[in-house]
Order: sequence, then structure tokens, then C-alpha cells
Amino acid sequence: MHKLFYILLIAIFPISCSESGKPSSNLSHRNGYVKHAKGFDIEIDGSVTKVWANNPFEPTANGLVYTLYADSVRSIDPNSIQIPIKRVVCMSSTHVGFIGALGANSAIVGISGTKYVNNPKLWERVVNGQIAEVGYDQTLNYELLTRLKPDVIFAYGVSSESLSFIDKLKELGLKVVMVSDYLETSPLGRAEWIKFFGAFLGKKELADSIFSEVEVSYAKLTQSVEHVDAKPKVFLNLPFRDIWYFPGVDNYFVKLINDAGGSYVFPELTGSQSHPVSTEVAYKAGLSCDIWLNPGTANSLSDITNSDNRFSKFKSFSNARVYNNNKRMGQGGGNDFWESGVVHPEQILSDMIKIFHPELMPTDSLYFYRRLE
Repeated sequence: MHKLFYILLIAIFPISCSESGKPSSNLSHRNGYVKHAKGFDIEIDGSVTKVWANNPFEPTANGLVYTLYADSVRSIDPNSIQIPIKRVVCMSSTHVGFIGALGANSAIVGISGTKYVNNPKLWERVVNGQIAEVGYDQTLNYELLTRLKPDVIFAYGVSSESLSFIDKLKELGLKVVMVSDYLETSPLGRAEWIKFFGAFLGKKELADSIFSEVEVSYAKLTQSVEHVDAKPKVFLNLPFRDIWYFPGVDNYFVKLINDAGGSYVFPELTGSQSHPVSTEVAYKAGLSCDIWLNPGTANSLSDITNSDNRFSKFKSFSNARVYNNNKRMGQGGGNDFWESGVVHPEQILSDMIKIFHPELMPTDSLYFYRRLE
């Protein structure tokens, strides 16, 4: 449970690092193809595609450079990759979401955390033994990974220490591609990583088309709340070990709240990383909030009060305006919010507008969220 909580916490609000180990997610863009994302760039020259990706804990001016060839690759360079890749291992559920959106589920042969897969087609392949569980970070099954013979392992890291397994993978001759979509500070920035996956899968046109539709829909939705009179104050999460974690105002989730015509409960928290807040401070702030989102794994209001009965005094609780993002749960317990939600922030935004401003859109058609009773 603690492992899952940490993974989900990182997925939403990257943990604060010391200044020396502070992750960086900004790369310079060369040609305007990548417009919102800060952590990667792409340049195509004939049959060769150059992909620059941020290495968040060893930042350099150019980041990591992957050279993708449409013809046979003879180079021993571990960052030279023949495309389209046909066998993939994913170390994060967001990777699964991007690949699934591109119609390339059949390419996935291994996943870290198979029990959290939501996609029904992928889950069926997990149950049938066609997708292997490869383990986590320091407990990876290296022998299995070697047998799977992936063209690429899509990986991520939450600290420089957690990346030590990558050296071992490279020693085994496996190609590792770093993905830092979780460091993006805007919803469209995260969603644009579909172009990154599209480059490796040979699905550039499809990736461009999907993202263009997302971008247009997102803009239309933000325009629909530009002139709302009242912005409800929004509270988040549940405490973990007596500490509440709230994102800084530059975090992508806070941007979603703002874009949906909401007012974030802690506008004084800086940066994009998560900040620990004592239960006492959080409790006092939560008393007057209009809406409460993402209360942990709660499926009902009683689940919340079972953890602490004082939460029943929250205004949002009394007015039954508590919503969790667990409407679309898979057979194994995987939450689609962490898969397709990253690819489709416009769908999350639509849910939030319906929750914040039901006078504009009915709440009976929520996609990722549901009101707790």
C-alpha cells in the first residue's frame, strides 16, 4: 500500500528535492514541433529521427539523445534504436496509457506493476500470461527482462539513487529510454508526450492527430469558464502518516483547477513539487473549502470519516461535494485516471468544470470522477 501511495504521489506531485538533486525538466526546442512539453524535443531528417529527452537528475543542455533509424541499425550505441519498436517494457502506467492511445498495445511484453493495469485489452493479456510482471526499481527481474528481449524499456526515476538499476540494464545490453512526463508543469505539456512515444512506435501522424484534438478541446473548455462569477475553493487529498501533501501552484494539477474555474486552497505554495503540510494546518484550511477532490482511495464518505471523524465538519463534506477520481477502475484495481487521464487532460478538465460549475454542464456525465455518498 505504501509503495502504491508513493507511486501515485509522484505521478501527481513530484516530491521536492534538495537543490543539488533538484530535477530539471526544461530542454530548448529546435523547430517548434513540440509546443507545450519542456522535457523532450524531436527533429526528423529523412529516415533518421533525433529525440532529445531530459534526464531529470543529471540535467545537461541537450539531455539524452536517442537516434531512431527507420532502417537496420548497425551501431552498438545503446541510444541508437531501430523503429518502429515492436517489443516494449513499461515501467509506469502512464507509459501504458500513451502506447494504448496509439493502438500499440500488442507491443507491450512487460510492465512494472501489472496489477495496476486498467486497459481491458491489456488486462486480458496480463491474465493470459502474455504480458509479464517485471518488478520494481531495485527488485527488477533482470533474467526475465533479458528473456523478453524488448526493443526498448521505457523507464523513469524519482531520485538519482532510484536510477541505479538503469546501469545494470545497460550492462545486459538492454536499451533504456528515460521518460520524464511527470515533471511537466502543464496538462498539455504532459499530454504532448504522446509525440515522444509516437516517434518510437512509428506513429507520428497518429500522435500528432490525437494531440491536436486534445489541444483544441482543452482550449474550448477553458474559454467556457473565462467569465464565471464565482470560483469555488478546492481542497485535495487525504493525509499519509499524519502528513498532508499539497502541490505547489506551478504543478499541472493546480493548473487544471485554475483552468476549470476553481480556486486552489494553498496559493502560497511555490513551485511544482509537493509540500508537506501538517494535519492541523490542512484541517483548518479544509473546513471552509467548497469542493474536495481526490480523497485517497475513499469510495464513500464513510471511508473518509473512518480515517478521521473530524473531516465530517468540512463544508464540502456537509454539502456532499466530495469527488474522487476512481470512477473508472479496472478488474485488477488499476485506475484509468493514471492511464488515459494523462493522455486526455481535456477529459479531466471537463469533469472539473462540471463539478465546479454545474450550472454550465451537468454532473451526471462525469468520466473519471464520481461524487462520494
